[in-house]
Amino acid sequence: MTKRTVVIIGATGCQGGSVVTELLQYPEIYHIRALTRDSVKPAAQALAAREAIAAAFTGANIIYALTDFWQKQSITAEVKQGKDIADAAATTTTLQHLIWSALPDPVSLSEGQFLNVHHWKGKSLVTEYIQTNKPELWAKTTTVLFSNYFENCLTDPDRYLPTKDEAGYYNLMFPHSTKTLLPNVAIADTCKLVHIILQAGPTYFTKTIAFWAQALSEAEKLAELGEYYNVPTHYHPVSTSEFQKILMNRDGMSDEIAQDFTEQLMIFEKCGNVYERDEFVQAREIPGLTLQTWSEFIHQHKLLN
Repeated sequence: MTKRTVVIIGATGCQGGSVVTELLQYPEIYHIRALTRDSVKPAAQALAAREAIAAAFTGANIIYALTDFWQKQSITAEVKQGKDIADAAATTTTLQHLIWSALPDPVSLSEGQFLNVHHWKGKSLVTEYIQTNKPELWAKTTTVLFSNYFENCLTDPDRYLPTKDEAGYYNLMFPHSTKTLLPNVAIADTCKLVHIILQAGPTYFTKTIAFWAQALSEAEKLAELGEYYNVPTHYHPVSTSEFQKILMNRDGMSDEIAQDFTEQLMIFEKCGNVYERDEFVQAREIPGLTLQTWSEFIHQHKLLN
């Protein structure tokens, strides 16, 4: 069997690293070419130009592609990065499959209610660009919509985990009612999904997969966490303006980014679980794919002291 060369952008990050680890288990099938997160930074100049990206893609049969809004916190920069990747992929004559890590169009899904979710919108504009301007590339593209990561509790504990007060209660604040459901997934399971997509050949070409394991409210996650650690918890729904102030004061976000972050959460408050729509392939319904639950995740990681 001829090995297939897989280029993975962001190979040291949560998504790409998971994919690298999985595919390395099949050395007889895949040859891995890993592009690290640093290589997409302008200072490294590795992927700063379309020609350099094309060189990195030379001979690739499979490309796992993503962009990083948070690096510059600029939709313009992210869209340019995504278009450069798409342009280079489209000219890679050996390419058989592009897996594109994306987010949905917040304006469309919210019917125009939320216009400032830039870190979603940029990725959706790249998806639209591939579909509209690169039809031959789109014909062999699988789009994966990523949801709320369980691992956010590990990378940003101040934001996603409760804090203990003087009375011993663990408190969590979000701008959601106790019943607002968000799609959640373990980002470590990216590897399982990608492997199944590749094994399926053209099955998921032009398809958009909503990658989530459980729809849970932040209040439900907090309650389960409290039950596991046998500690009292208190969930505090706060207003959007109060939450934005928290993000600015506690997390150092700018006003624009705090609004972006808050509006993405409010999409689920006002529009429900938009990832559950029929237009998307539901990852949790894909045969052979088993995704980690919140209960399993909290059993595997030390989240509270």
